[in-house]
Formats: sequence, structure tokens, C-alpha cells
Amino acid sequence: MTEVLPRVIDSDSVLARVSPIALIDAMEKKHLENYETVGRLHASIPRDDRPSAGLLIWAGGRVDGSMGTKIVSISPDNGQLNTPAPTIHSSFALVDRLDGRFRSFIVGESFTRCKTAADSALAARYLAPSMPTKLVVLGAGAQVRTHLTYLHAVCPTIERIDVWNRNRSRAEQLVAEHFLPVNFHVSNDLEASVADADIVVCVTSSPMPLLDGKWLKQGCHVDLVGGYTPEMRETNDAAILRSSVFVDHRGLTAEHCGDIFQPLKNGTLDISDIRGDLFDLCRKEVSGRRNPQEITLFKNGGGGHLDLMVAEWLTETPCC
Repeated sequence: MTEVLPRVIDSDSVLARVSPIALIDAMEKKHLENYETVGRLHASIPRDDRPSAGLLIWAGGRVDGSMGTKIVSISPDNGQLNTPAPTIHSSFALVDRLDGRFRSFIVGESFTRCKTAADSALAARYLAPSMPTKLVVLGAGAQVRTHLTYLHAVCPTIERIDVWNRNRSRAEQLVAEHFLPVNFHVSNDLEASVADADIVVCVTSSPMPLLDGKWLKQGCHVDLVGGYTPEMRETNDAAILRSSVFVDHRGLTAEHCGDIFQPLKNGTLDISDIRGDLFDLCRKEVSGRRNPQEITLFKNGGGGHLDLMVAEWLTETPCC
């Protein structure tokens, strides 16, 4: 019997043609089904004369047998190479639910970037204030462009975006690209920028808090995207204490993400204090934003279940 070879999908080509709302809507519908992150490995790989590399392996599954795995390589000094390259590369293998064969291999950096952005944008659909006008983003890396594009798709009333980055030149470069129909500015004073922001987004690899919760104004929404290990953290306990806390996946964020793991460990946060995850929100089992003055905080932890959702959608959607 002739073996059916897996389909190879170039996510960069496909997702460039797909509207952000299409992927966000698909992810929302997928959360009505039974998906689970079934495994996660984060390993540091020592290298001679270079910073250590990272290897992430995420596996996700569904009760009907559909499953898959993403492999991510992280090379933090790629920007300093003679020929600079992205720091993160990934691929995903999707397994057929019936016979276990490989249905597709998905390559391209857009797969992870769009999945991560859609995760936060879906949360913002439920948690962001009504008609926000100002957004502040901490970070200016490769994920930020996609992330802001997806957030703007669900919050089209955003008129101004302030960009703060430790390396000011990278913030200036991002602002100069002007890739959305909004007014971009480089933030000269992070505290002042945050103080009147409707949405605050952290997309950094910081090992310690950059965002102080006392800066947040009533009614804002905080989106934490970095901090994917227990040692990494983007905001402090003050933000946790002032906010209604939501996550994309309770178990994963509690175990692996410093912005949730550390407050749980030091007693600032109890697991019961987490109002809900994306499954709860999409299934209407918990309410999202309850009033205009509420501060909402969402921890984007990623996870194999989200990768599986996107991989299935890319494989099954005719336009893809």
C-alpha cells in the first residue's frame, strides 16, 4: 500500500493571506472542544563561546485522538551574527486522529507568532475595556508587530501606541515602520505612558518585573506575553493584587510561567484567585470584564493545545 506523505504547509505564506479575525474566530470555536496540553520540555543547550541555546517541545492532544508536537529552537544571540537571523525557529507535526500517521508538517515563523497573537487577542475580546484608544507595549522584538496587528483587529478604536524598549533604537525602528493606521510614539517615560493606557502589553524576555502594578489606571487591561519559564517575570505582585487575573491555561501557567508561578509560590495569589482561563471564557462559564473600572490581567502561556488548534485549522481550511 502506498504511504500517504504528510502535507508541508508554509505558515509564512498562508497566514500572510489570512485575516487576523479569521484565526481568532477559529481559536474561539476550538476552545469549545476538549483540548489539553499533554507535555512540555524546556532545555538549555550549552554552546562553546556563545550563549546557551534553548529547546522547547510542546505536545497537545484531543480526546478523539488528534495530537501533535511543536519543536522550538531559541538562539538568543542570532541578532549579532554576521548575517543576523531570528532568535526563534519552530516547526509542528500534526498526527491523524484515526491511524496515527503524520498529516502535515508546518514550518515558518508565522505559525508561533500568529498563534501567540491570536491567544492574546481572543482574551482581549473578553477582557479589554470598551473602545480603548491608547495601548502601550513593552518590547520591540519580532513578535510585537504581529501581536499589535492582532490586538488592533479586535480593538480597532486604538488610536495611539507607545513603544518602550530597553534598547531605544529598536523602539524607534518599530515606530518608524508605522505598520498600523495609528499614531506611534517612542515612550520616553514608561510610568507616564502606562498611567493613561487602556491596554498594556508586555512582550519581553525579562527575568525581573518591568511593569509596576501601581502605575495601572482603573479600567485597563494587561496582556503578559513573555515570562515563559518560572524564573522569568514581566510585572510585580502589585499588578496581581490590583487585577482580576485570567490565563489561557490554568495548569500550564501555574507551573511554568513566572508571572503566575511566583505569586502562587509567595502567597500573593491562590489558584482559586484565577478568575478563569480561555476555555472558561469561550464557553461562557465565567464572565469577562465586569465593569468599566475593573483592571484585568491575562497571562499568555502558550501551550501545545493552542499549537494543535492552529495546526488543525491550517490543515483543514480550504483557503490554507
